[in-house]
Amino acid sequence: MRHLLLALVLILVACGEDQVQQTTTTSTSPVTVSSPSPTATTVEIPLVIDDCSAPQIGFAPLCEVYELAQEWHVDRPIDPAALADAALDGLRTFTVETTENPPRTIFCAVPDPAFAPVCEALKVLVERESAPIGAVMEAAVLSMAGTGLGQFSYYVPPELVGSFRNNGVVGGLGVLLDARDAAGSKCVRITSSCPLEIVFVLEDNAGAEAGLEAGDRIVEVDEEPVDGLGFVDTATRLAGDETGEVAVQVEREGQTLDFVIERATLTVPTVEIDVPRDGVGYIRIPDFEFDMPDLVREGLTELTREPIDRVVVDLRDNPGGYLQSAIDVATEFISGGVVVSTSGPTDSFDYEAGEDGLVTDIEIVVLVNAGTASAAEILATALRDRRGAVIVGEPTFGKDAVQIAFDLDNGGEFNVAIARWFSPEGATVAGTGLVPDRVTELPPTMARTDLVDVAVGES
Repeated sequence: MRHLLLALVLILVACGEDQVQQTTTTSTSPVTVSSPSPTATTVEIPLVIDDCSAPQIGFAPLCEVYELAQEWHVDRPIDPAALADAALDGLRTFTVETTENPPRTIFCAVPDPAFAPVCEALKVLVERESAPIGAVMEAAVLSMAGTGLGQFSYYVPPELVGSFRNNGVVGGLGVLLDARDAAGSKCVRITSSCPLEIVFVLEDNAGAEAGLEAGDRIVEVDEEPVDGLGFVDTATRLAGDETGEVAVQVEREGQTLDFVIERATLTVPTVEIDVPRDGVGYIRIPDFEFDMPDLVREGLTELTREPIDRVVVDLRDNPGGYLQSAIDVATEFISGGVVVSTSGPTDSFDYEAGEDGLVTDIEIVVLVNAGTASAAEILATALRDRRGAVIVGEPTFGKDAVQIAFDLDNGGEFNVAIARWFSPEGATVAGTGLVPDRVTELPPTMARTDLVDVAVGES
């Protein structure tokens, strides 16, 4: 059975495209469906469409992800026909790389009659190309979860679990990706009008060492165009199992550049503190993993050994992480009261800060950029609403989802958006992100003294 992970996570993705015509001729009771007229080289295989009460191994992920989506997704109930359309998209773009001997009969388990066209498309692939049933259905699940469930829900196959981090960072390379159209809406399928862009590159990691830069648009992975692929599918192709090489082609300022990158285990930066100007403390918070509250408290304890009357909190390129970690970190700056509110189909919650923070009465400035996402946006908006913090930098990523990650029976993982979050004053970052009070570019190479001068308005 699946097991619920220990914590809520906030994460990155939006909008399926292509629709397909539906059929209403199938029930969830076993029924044999004839295939299209076979070609001269096609061996016709009987197809039996059944329900999900006892699915064969290859169909279990489809059944399980569908069930979890209908039980947990923030926009539930989800139209079965829309999910079937998204699953069918995965079969339309499926490329047969390996083959297997076809079965005598295809027993196709589906969670709803609307999925009958998926079974029929599977039958064609098996008959004509000896496609492996498991691989085909994995493509269907990837597409269903990635394009049928909105921005921030996705499926990770067993072999790639852990490579696509819960904060959206692509393992092996250390990059955060985004895909948006001209109107700024997030996309889950990459097209020429919705390109895949690198939001930030994590320093001291494989992507940075190879020369990838924020703003690069990825156009090919391992010599295959990404146009038409799903967002998560492309991210997991980049990550692989975090070993070996990956070839990446990008567009940068009108030029096409090619990189061959040796993947490596992520090196995650830790908390940094400094007092670059008299009376001005600086703390950089790189993420919101489980250990971050303790690291931040240690850093602030050290920082406040000197007399300071202002703290600059640097959240640039912080991709987020765990909700509870963001609340615990907020407690160091906010004494009690609401940090963030969440709203789902059946429940709403207010999450409050504790009472023992170290810097609850010191003036705060927060630095942000496009790589400030999720839990980092929660902290930034809370500090703005509850402490009057001045926000400086560039508009943030705009991730308003609260997610849960489920371990699946096949060893894969399903991340599903279960709620949306709002700042203490009811604001959302959806669409536009958090727009700073003072919009200005803060290059990653900027000296810390100069950075603090800009933060406090002295430059």
